Amino acid sequence: MIADGFYRFMLHHRFKADFCTPAKGNEKGNVENKVGYTRRNMLVPIPVIEDFEIFNKELLTRCDADLEREHYERGTLIRELWEEDKQQLLTLPEHEYEVFSYDSLRVDKQGFIKADTTKYGLSPELAGQVVQVKLYFDKIEVFYDRCLLKTFRRSYEKNGEDSDWKDYLPSLVKKPGATEHTRFFGQMPKLWQEYLKSIKGRERKSALLLLSEIIKDGNETLCDDALELAWEHGKPDSDNIRQCYMLIAKPESHPKPLHLLSAPSQHGYSPDLSVYDSLTTDWSDAPHPARPCNRGGVAK
Repeated sequence: MIADGFYRFMLHHRFKADFCTPAKGNEKGNVENKVGYTRRNMLVPIPVIEDFEIFNKELLTRCDADLEREHYERGTLIRELWEEDKQQLLTLPEHEYEVFSYDSLRVDKQGFIKADTTKYGLSPELAGQVVQVKLYFDKIEVFYDRCLLKTFRRSYEKNGEDSDWKDYLPSLVKKPGATEHTRFFGQMPKLWQEYLKSIKGRERKSALLLLSEIIKDGNETLCDDALELAWEHGKPDSDNIRQCYMLIAKPESHPKPLHLLSAPSQHGYSPDLSVYDSLTTDWSDAPHPARPCNRGGVAK
């Protein structure tokens, strides 16, 4: 019986499936041989993979280079044989077939959801809410109120955790005293960790508000630069750091002189400026208007 997902995949790409007998590799020997060739030539010795995206790009480059190899039997480059085969194949659909599954998950009191065996941090403000999760093989998209909330790289680590300190800033502003005791404090910029440890109370709250402002502006990379500049000009506080941040993020700009393509035309314009002479008249000798009479007196 064909699974629903694979059946939709067949319909999308307009092909029929012809399944071989399970555990009978000899029924598709050509395919098995190609798998063995790729394993021996591309994956021996066993590679050390630090980044799957980088490794996959390198592997694709090596596979493309292998197309320049001459076929062992036909004496023709494999790339040329591939071009011939493509003429007999169906064209790919305009839109790519997305392979994913949906799930609805409830956010716990700490702002996390759990997909597979990994916890993903959203925000404590969503505690108790139900979000919709779109699970791909390499990423997870989280939707709330029909809007994309956040995208995570999918993890297959057992009991893993993926959270972003920036999502928890609004909660820290309400409870600044808990900042250095949170699980994500170590994710913050290093200079800000030291600075937040050195301040307390309202001063720390003001610093967290400023940090939220910088993040909201999309200038996370300037967090340490602004604080470092404030240190250079004395002991920093929120106002000093904000001034330094504004100086870095929004430097003063002076417009360049306007270069005209042609000189402005002159039409013999000669205005009569004598009408302005009345504005420079000396009024010191002019009579003053009569002032209102004081009670029981006369005007002077």
